[in-house]
Amino acid sequence: MNDVFGFVSLIVLGCGIYTLYAYIKMKKTGEINEILLLGNAYVAKKCKNKKAFLEKALPSVLVFGIVTTIYGVIDMINSFVKPVGIVDTIANILFLIVLVGFLVYTTKLKKQYF
Repeated sequence: MNDVFGFVSLIVLGCGIYTLYAYIKMKKTGEINEILLLGNAYVAKKCKNKKAFLEKALPSVLVFGIVTTIYGVIDMINSFVKPVGIVDTIANILFLIVLVGFLVYTTKLKKQYF
């Protein structure tokens, strides 16, 4: 069973690293990462104000990327190196709070700018 959680921690870490990469790329290019921010229902070309959308979305992407990466590392340590119990639980709760906040916030932004 611990192998399954270890696999999940690898996926979470990969998502965190991808999110940080997407943040850097969006910051440099000014293009919206459709996979991370929009999903299938929206197309970046239909954004009413791409610059304003990115200005509001990028801070949440950065926070989400940092928290996800840190949680992935903590969970990997918990799964593969040494159980850290309460630290992993706190990181998990923080990750879930940030994840829900990110989803709610970006959904509001999509409704406002698309």
